[in-house]
Amino acid sequence: MIDINQQKKILMELTSGLPICEEPYKELAEKINVTQDVLFEFIQDLIDSNVIHRFGMVLDQEAIGYKENAIVVWDIPDEEVDQIGALLGLQEKISLCYRRPRQLPDWPYNLFTLVHGKTKHDVISELNKIIESNGIGNYASDVLFSAETFKASGKRFDG
Repeated sequence: MIDINQQKKILMELTSGLPICEEPYKELAEKINVTQDVLFEFIQDLIDSNVIHRFGMVLDQEAIGYKENAIVVWDIPDEEVDQIGALLGLQEKISLCYRRPRQLPDWPYNLFTLVHGKTKHDVISELNKIIESNGIGNYASDVLFSAETFKASGKRFDG
């Protein structure tokens, strides 16, 4: 069993990011002074109670050479958008894929995807490969390149 102070410490550590090492959970457990089993049980409880909805990492894409990204907006028939969205969500070079309501008459798009590349040419080339390999060239789309990058981070726990 862990006390409230240990719970807060775990939440603070998780939102700050796991240590980059061979055994990050072991290091975190030692830092909080709990066993890995207790740590895993607490994290599972957070997931089960929907406190944690998603557990992942945020990469600094520019630091690894991916300097360009674009939101690709799609006008997909409503009866097909779930199927096409699921298909695009499986693509390796697409990091986000989500459905949004159309804002007619000015904004007909209802599916949004995020594609990254080292150059704008790479982004367009990858997008063309995705369109061709999935046979989705008949849907209207537009490519919106980012003008500025802001810091990306997960949600934070402030104790």
